[in-house]
Formats: sequence, C-alpha cells, structure tokens
Amino acid sequence: MPDDTKNMTVLQLTEAVLPYIRAKNYSESYVKSFGNVFNCLNHYCTEHGITHFTTEVGQQFLQKRYGLQPGTVDRRLSRPVRAMDMLADFQQSGAVMIRRRLDRKFPEQFAIHAEGYLSGMEKDYARPNTILSHRKTLYRFTDFLDSRGVCSYSGITLGHINSYIEVTLCNYSKDSARCFFGIIRRFLKYLYENGAASEDFSEKVISVPGTRRPAHLPSTLTSSQIESVLACVDRESPMGKRDYAVLLLAARLGLRVSDIRSLRPRDIDWEKHELRITQDKTGEPLVLPLPADVGWAIIDYMKNARPVSDAPQIFLRAVAPYVSLHNPDNILIRYMRMAEIPYERLPHHGLHTLRHSLATHMLEEEIPITTIQGVLGHLNIETTERYTGIDVSQLKKCALEVPGL
Repeated sequence: MPDDTKNMTVLQLTEAVLPYIRAKNYSESYVKSFGNVFNCLNHYCTEHGITHFTTEVGQQFLQKRYGLQPGTVDRRLSRPVRAMDMLADFQQSGAVMIRRRLDRKFPEQFAIHAEGYLSGMEKDYARPNTILSHRKTLYRFTDFLDSRGVCSYSGITLGHINSYIEVTLCNYSKDSARCFFGIIRRFLKYLYENGAASEDFSEKVISVPGTRRPAHLPSTLTSSQIESVLACVDRESPMGKRDYAVLLLAARLGLRVSDIRSLRPRDIDWEKHELRITQDKTGEPLVLPLPADVGWAIIDYMKNARPVSDAPQIFLRAVAPYVSLHNPDNILIRYMRMAEIPYERLPHHGLHTLRHSLATHMLEEEIPITTIQGVLGHLNIETTERYTGIDVSQLKKCALEVPGL
C-alpha cells in the first residue's frame, strides 16, 4: 500500500490507481478507459488550480465535463462515476473496492479457508443464491486484504477491519453494508474457530441498523410507459426477440431477475399453459399461468433466435460466449432510453421496476393482497405489504365479506 495516500495530489492519485486496477487483471481496454477519464480530470484540475482530490471536486468534474447533476444516475456515465469512486477509495484507504468481475478467484493466500467456509455452507444445505452472495462478499473482503499487503489471515489487524468498513460504507447503501458486515462477521468467527486467525475480530465489525419499512416506495412505470418500452423492441432481430420475451416475463408475471435468468424449458408446461419454477431467492415453488403473448414470445425466441449452446437456461447472451444472461437489468434501461422515458432519478431502474409496477397496478385494480402475494411469490404477507407500501392492518378494517360461490 502506498504511504500517505490522503496527501497525494490528483496526478499522483490517478497514476497510482491505474497500476492498481491493472494488477487485478482487468483488460487493457478497461484500464485505458479509466486512463482517459483521469486525463480529463487532470486537465480540469490544472485549469482550475486544483491540486488535491475531494469528493466535491469529483462531483464538480462530472457536472462540468459530462453534465451529470449531483444525486442523479445515468448508466451511460457509469465509467466516469466509477473512476471518481476509485480515486476516493484509494485516497482514503490505499485500496479500491473491486465490484464486479467474471471468473474471479480468491487471492492465493486466502483461498483455502474461504473455500472451506463456503463448502461448510453447502454441507449445511444453504441455498445456492445464499452461497453466491457470501462468495461475492468474501471476494471483496479478500481482495481488499490482499491490496493492503496482508499475507495471511493471521496478519489481519483491527486497522484492516476499520478500513474495510470505511470503504464499504462509502461504496454501498446502509442496507447493503448491513448484509455484507453480517457475512464478514460470520467469516471472521469461522477463521478464529478454525485457527486461521489469531484473534476473534467478529465482534469488532459494526452493526448497521436496518429499517422495518423502506425509505421510499419502489420505482414503478405506468401501463402506457411499459407499452412504450415494449413497442421499441425490434422483434425481427435475434436480440430483440430475446429482449421482448424477457420484458414480458417481468411485466406480465412479475418474475424476479434471478428467476428469469435461470428459467429453463422444463419450467414451462405448454399443455396446461403454466410456468412452474423453484424460486432462486426463497427456494419455494411458484406456479403462474402463462399468458398467450408471453408464451408466443418465448417460443419465437427459442425457435428463431436462441443461439446453439449447451447452456441449460432459455435466455442467453446475444454474442459469444453463449451463456446465461449476466445482467438482464440493462435490457430495460436500453428500451427506456429508446422510449425517451427518464430513468436517471429513479431509485431503481432495472427489471425489478417491472415487478414493482405489476404489484402496484394490481393493487390499483383492487386485487386482494393475498393474490398479489401469490403472484410475487412472497412467503409472508408482511413482505408484500412493505413491497407495495401499504398497511395491511388498516386494510383489514375495510375488508368486505366475499359472497359464497
């Protein structure tokens, strides 16, 4: 770790970050794209007599250079925004929080116990998605330790833990941080109990309080906006056929992104016009009627557009390698942009927006909350209550008797 990163000039910071991310085996084109952003930042700072980087300087640069207003989101500018986050991370802790990587591996010195911890979860019958969540969190944690020059778990200090907490809180929401810290706390306990760490740091990880209700209602689109999005899809192209089917599954059935990504041909009962899945998030079965337009869209994609591949999932990438979709959220963003529907100020603008929208529209049509619960696949009605932003206890006071059939 470089010494005294907090006193580095802007130029020194940018020159230090590029070798750091290059050492993480990112592609040269990826590193070069950040180099271009850093060059623009250095020119901006030189012109304005700025020598040291702050988050305010980063925000001003993004606004002046790219027109990005503070507090807004634009996926087209994700790379410049990420570049500013990297500089802030490195300045504060001498490390960069690595977020998403394909084919990630644990640093060699941390691999054995990390894999042992995950194997123990498998033996305890943890759900695959839960194990994957723990794996991703441990990737971030061990990458951070490796960047700080930690050679073994016994070399972890309270300073490392505090620095990791600081970087995480700067990069993620409180709810996400609360989840990550819970996983790290369990992992640190595992390390101590298995003799890999000399001290039990599990109690040193702070607890981030959660809230019973969300701070805001979920993002939604109106019915006309959803139809505008669907109308923008080129249903003659292979990618368009795939995207149309994916959007319909989210908009008409409210499927989660994870369930759309893992959907397989065996999950569809064509004779009964039903979709039968085991939900990735809950592990519970879900049976939904398959509307005709959704069914025909899936058939059109599978017969006329799906690449030849051994992958078991229905929906695949449009370019090689033909594997399961990595980030289906980008599909909705693409067509919202084409439909000229503003999404920058939405708290969430991935496919989950369509799931939220379906729940909201069902509620507006006075469909019973228990029916909405069944469609969304929620185990508890309280989850549906929070999801739709309503108070079930108040609804019960207004309940009407249903006449017998």
